[in-house]
Amino acid sequence: MFDMTPCGQLSREFQALWTLAASYVERLGEGDLSWFKGRLSTPLYEHFSFRLGNQLFFVRLEDSEGRLTAPGSMAGLLEISEACAGVPLLMPMRNQGGIWLPTVPGWGLVDARTSEAVDPRSLVTSERMPLTDWELHDAAVKAVVRSLGGRKILCSSSHPSISPSVWYRGETGAEWVMVRAARYPEADVQPPGNWAQIREACADRGSGNGYFAVAVLSARDPETGEPSALLPLCRGDEPSVRLLHAPVYLKPAPPDDAREPMDRPAAAVGGEAVLA
Repeated sequence: MFDMTPCGQLSREFQALWTLAASYVERLGEGDLSWFKGRLSTPLYEHFSFRLGNQLFFVRLEDSEGRLTAPGSMAGLLEISEACAGVPLLMPMRNQGGIWLPTVPGWGLVDARTSEAVDPRSLVTSERMPLTDWELHDAAVKAVVRSLGGRKILCSSSHPSISPSVWYRGETGAEWVMVRAARYPEADVQPPGNWAQIREACADRGSGNGYFAVAVLSARDPETGEPSALLPLCRGDEPSVRLLHAPVYLKPAPPDDAREPMDRPAAAVGGEAVLA
């Protein structure tokens, strides 16, 4: 359901299309838009996604004239939209004199299911929307990335069934982190039973030097600011995040010739995909 095409292999034309489309949407957000996925990175379920108020929107770009084939798939767009209780959108674009422009008035977005034009602001309500499991995992991955202290992130994924979640450049080469999320007060989260197989698959792609991290997320008590097990963690909240066992080695350090992960598709290992 996901496209693992390395971003370095995406055409320059598609990268230009992506940049103009994302900038266009951000301008219309007028400061109210928060990026859920705001950079061009694989896996490509959607091309970019954002939050307005209590709603999540997942966008797939298309060349309305059919000259440019966009990576990813409609199936991937629908998968992540459904898993995150979000809105799947298409953004048809046309190249006019070397500049990509939306073909639909307003935000340039249409519902991927009905083909009707969509104004994201019209779908925002006052309802409190609890985080889905996918959103929780995404928040955990982002917390781990922040904890890496500015190290170069080679690739990352918020898909709960893709391991490792993060590849980054460590002191000896490429290193990775298998991330799991937990809802407070739960904290006894263990690596998947097939973590040794995942480690071996990662070693085949350049590095067996891996870690396991658990991020425990919760809502904050509005009076004390402390983690609350009674309040739901909802979209737009500033969560309380506690990293447990990060980093925990899953294997001794690799040889000195550790390499960055090679550009190749993900491989399935016991029901999980290996991000490399």
